Amino acid sequence: MGILDKTITTIFALLGGVAMVGVATDLGTVVATDNVRELHAYEAAPRCSAAPSTPAECRWTEEFTVSDIHVVRSYQTGDRNAVLTSASGARWNTGFPNSGPILDQLDEGDRVTGTIWRGRLTEITANGDRQETGRAPAGGSGPDILALVLTSSGLLVIVVCAWRLQRRRATPAMEATLGLSIGLLFVGLFSAVVLFVLADFLAPSVADNFWLFAAIFCAGAAWMTFMERRSLKAPRTPGIPI
Repeated sequence: MGILDKTITTIFALLGGVAMVGVATDLGTVVATDNVRELHAYEAAPRCSAAPSTPAECRWTEEFTVSDIHVVRSYQTGDRNAVLTSASGARWNTGFPNSGPILDQLDEGDRVTGTIWRGRLTEITANGDRQETGRAPAGGSGPDILALVLTSSGLLVIVVCAWRLQRRRATPAMEATLGLSIGLLFVGLFSAVVLFVLADFLAPSVADNFWLFAAIFCAGAAWMTFMERRSLKAPRTPGIPI
């Protein structure tokens, strides 16, 4: 028995689809906008004239000694972090979204230059390279990527549930469309993994490339749609409406 076989479960699924679109709208219009605003504030922040004693709007740079380095490949699970110790002895346990281009080249005792903004260690530089930490201001691409996936899946759920509520019974085409809407969530996850793998081999900025993610996601969605249509055209038991 499927979700669309009963009216009550169809209504709950419909509400779930509406919620997905609502969350996507919030991500695209509120969260992404706030992230972009914070990124612009960071980029426009002046250099500090002296080391700030409290979180400040200016950017302060100083040297750190690196220790306790932990690196994994992009397709592996686990933390990417290191402990950065300042000249004053302050220790910053710092996480990174990617292993390169600096973290995976560091050895115990190496020195890097770190940037501090609003009390957060936002990036490190070494040997002419620059790498953001997990505390760096994020752009709007992350929320937009998630919003794309949730909107695509949520709208399909809404359409198929409304279609089902207008009919007395679910059809194979309805079940296939609902399956496609769920499959799109996995396509989104797969696309994100592909993006992180590409970032590991090409450049860290690839992981935040919305248009590249959209291209991979749309290609995966098109393939899933083709497979669903193909399965619907396969021979079926007589008497089952489509």
